[in-house]
Amino acid sequence: MTYEKDSSGNFGWFLFGAALGAAVTFLTTPRSGRETRDLLSESVAKRAQEWAGEAQSHAGEWLDKSREMFEEQTQRLMNAFEAGKEAMREEIRKWSTSARG
Repeated sequence: MTYEKDSSGNFGWFLFGAALGAAVTFLTTPRSGRETRDLLSESVAKRAQEWAGEAQSHAGEWLDKSREMFEEQTQRLMNAFEAGKEAMREEIRKWSTSARG
């Protein structure tokens, strides 16, 4: 049996455990309910803001890569179109010279 490590999956479980541990710590520390709720809401808001920033960064990277791929494909299409036009011109030249002679 082969065992392959999935580092992204393991990291996801690590983050889940860390978040769960932090939540349990916040809930079990001796504070008033209001203080605990305030701390939790600040923590959740901060983490959500971090995740949004990361997602925005990744979206920008994906947009740049998509734009590059689009430009490459457009250039390839234009080159193929020009090659087709040139081949057609050459065939017309061959046809017209053979029809004359």
